[in-house]
Amino acid sequence: MRLNRTYASSQIHDRWEAMYRSNPLLDALNDVVMDRILRYTKPPAGAKVLDAGCGIGDHTARFARAGYNCLGIDISPAILEKANDKIRSLGLSSRVRFACQALEDLSLNGELFDVVHCRGVLMHIPDWKAALKHLCNALRPGGHIVVLENNARAPYSRAYLLMRSLYRHSVASRLVETEGGSELWTTEDGISFVARMANIDALNSALTQFGVVPLHRFATSLVGMELFPAGRLRNTAIRVNKAACVLHVPATICKGNAVIGQKR
Repeated sequence: MRLNRTYASSQIHDRWEAMYRSNPLLDALNDVVMDRILRYTKPPAGAKVLDAGCGIGDHTARFARAGYNCLGIDISPAILEKANDKIRSLGLSSRVRFACQALEDLSLNGELFDVVHCRGVLMHIPDWKAALKHLCNALRPGGHIVVLENNARAPYSRAYLLMRSLYRHSVASRLVETEGGSELWTTEDGISFVARMANIDALNSALTQFGVVPLHRFATSLVGMELFPAGRLRNTAIRVNKAACVLHVPATICKGNAVIGQKR
C-alpha cells in the first residue's frame, strides 16, 4: 500500500512543522543528536549525504553547515519548495540539491553516498522494507546509514499502547501489529495515515539482509513530546529528552532510537 497522496499534502507537513520546528529547545536537542551522528559516522571532508524524507530541510542544513554535499529527497513538491527557500536563505545552495521522489521507488541513477540519513520517515511508510532496501543500495561500500525511529519496546511506548487499549472505544486510530512493529492507522477525509513504533530487532535484521552491519544504537528521546500541550509541559519533555541523549541513557528503554549501520 502506498500513501503518496497523504504525504504529498502540504497540510500534514504544516502540522509537523508546527510541532517539531521553531522551538529553540528542540533545535538544541537536534543539534546534540546531529553531533553524535557525525561522531559515529565520521564522514570524510566533502562527503556526500542523502537526507531521505528531508521535509523542510532542517537536518539537510545541519549536514551542509558541517561542510558536506547533500541531496534531500521528499515526496511533497510543496515542502521541497519551502526547503529550497530555507537553504537559499542560509546561503547553502552550493552544497544542497533536492529531488521529489517516494523512497519506496527511489531511483538515483547509480549515485552513491557516504551517509544516508532517514529520520522519523520509515515509520510513515507501510512498505518500509522496500524503502530501506533502496536506502542501503544508495550507500557506497564503507558508508553509513542512520535511521531514527520510535522503539516499540520502550516503557513509554508500552504504556502508551496500554492506555490506548483501555480507551480503545474512544480512539480514532486502528492498531495493527506487524513484523516491523506496532502500527497506528487513521483515516481523515478519505486519506490514510500510519505511524509505526518500530521493532528495532526487525530493523537491524533488515539492515543485515541488505548488506549493512548495525554498529551503534543510541537514545534520541525518552518520552513523546508531541503528546504534551505546547508550552511549559512540552518544553519540560524536550529537556528530559535532551538529558537522556546527553547522559547516554540506554536506547532499549527510550522511545526515540537512532540505529547506525555500515555498508559491507
